[in-house]
Amino acid sequence: MELTKKKSILIIAPSLIAESLSLKLTSLDNNLNITLDSGSKNLNPDLIIWNILNYQSEDLIRLELLKLKERWDESNILVIFSGELLNKTKVTPSLNSEGLLLNPSVDKVLESINIISEGGRVFDLENNPSVVVKKEKELTFNQKLLSSGLKQIDNEINYIFKYVNSDSTPEFYKFILKGRLRELITAKSFLIFLWGNSLDLYSEAIYTENKINIENKNTNTIFIKDKNTLEIWDLILERLSKRYASTNFDVEFNNSSIILSGIKKEFISRLICTMLDELDNLIKNIKENYKEKDYKEDFNSLIEELKLNTISNITEGYFRIKKNGESISINEYIYKEVTCNEKDRESHESIMFIDPIIKNEPIDFDGKLLPLYETESFVVLENIISNWIIRNCNLLASEVFNICSSWPELRTILINPQLQSTRSFERFRNNINNYNRWHENIYMPIYLYESKREYIDIIDSKFTRYYKNENREKELENLEWFQKQVTLLVEIRDAIAPQLEIAVKYIGNLFVNFLTKVVGKAIGLVGKGILQGLGRSSTK
Repeated sequence: MELTKKKSILIIAPSLIAESLSLKLTSLDNNLNITLDSGSKNLNPDLIIWNILNYQSEDLIRLELLKLKERWDESNILVIFSGELLNKTKVTPSLNSEGLLLNPSVDKVLESINIISEGGRVFDLENNPSVVVKKEKELTFNQKLLSSGLKQIDNEINYIFKYVNSDSTPEFYKFILKGRLRELITAKSFLIFLWGNSLDLYSEAIYTENKINIENKNTNTIFIKDKNTLEIWDLILERLSKRYASTNFDVEFNNSSIILSGIKKEFISRLICTMLDELDNLIKNIKENYKEKDYKEDFNSLIEELKLNTISNITEGYFRIKKNGESISINEYIYKEVTCNEKDRESHESIMFIDPIIKNEPIDFDGKLLPLYETESFVVLENIISNWIIRNCNLLASEVFNICSSWPELRTILINPQLQSTRSFERFRNNINNYNRWHENIYMPIYLYESKREYIDIIDSKFTRYYKNENREKELENLEWFQKQVTLLVEIRDAIAPQLEIAVKYIGNLFVNFLTKVVGKAIGLVGKGILQGLGRSSTK
């Protein structure tokens, strides 16, 4: 008598992948009841594993996924992308399923099955395909013979699977049939090993552990067990802390738009990681101490305190330096001098992502409510938090520059050596101020009007800017007078441009007609008169 119910799993995949995956999963876990025939009647699997080798269209994949959900509405779905994608630039589609893995190992598939069966979610965030699909060729006579033999083995394997997965089959017979299955799969693999490579057959339909581990070494897999927003925040915190813990930044001093690039590398990392820790403390503090009281009344002061705590911990607590003959703690001095009231409009409001984490609710992003445990919303939330952290650290770096302007000795500690001379230091500050004025009055209103948001991230150890389309109508309404005039000029340009194009085209056509029909005929008549005067008329 079984104490636990076996997990019912349906694998939808090419035959060889389905068989090898099924055999490896059952060898690791006996508590799995795997079916390969999706046409079986009264089939109601707990989990569907859908393996996709190549795809032409994301929409077709989403359509097929909807069909699977309509047919088995109570089943969870784990989508696996394996094999060879059509090109290197293809991005894995965002699918609404309980799991999404890229070239996983069997151990990861088994772990994902267990997590999904307990109500969790599993998905990979990065796609690193580096192989190219070979063009299909017409089968030769030898290939046809091999294909026919392999199909016969497939038929016998599928026939045995029906009895192995049947509850009415005695365990003793199942043991014998599993041995026969291993023989058939081994024979099939041996045939492909001998002839498959030379005949270019079944080249991508092999579930190979070594190949998968090599291709998947840089893939980030997210395991969400409870679908709790605090658990999701802890995952994001861990990922961002690992990403920004490195001090090996490739900074560019001529890029005055990134103020962080002007301070020493170790302090860049320290600022970002400290702000991440302070944000974590803020979220946990609100969660514990504001159960009955609405925290939004104190929210602005809490955020200001977060920024003050971040910048006042830019150095070690014991670090002191002389100022006017007195030994002063740098952190204490900075805490007293800075205000941290400045805001960056290109970052989202912090309440937008903090409130869903605290209340365990979906995030309201771009007019959509996104549960945080979905793949799309996890990536969105991580990008929003990362952008908010870096941009606010950028503002804190500006405060550091302001303090160092009146305290030259502090430059040797916090500022990059290339900027420590008075001339370089002041030139960098002037470039920052000029850029901020242009961005605030010109670039940013245009971004709002074009429904774009600028993100800053550290990619490959470099500060990188990229843009995303977002609805920013509310921010557009709150612009100052001069900023609104900039958007008005852009709107006038867009309105006049088509009319100018039509006018120029019309004037151009008139000019061409004038040259051909008026000037051209006049030149022709003059030429004809000259020829007649010479007695060599062209009308003879």
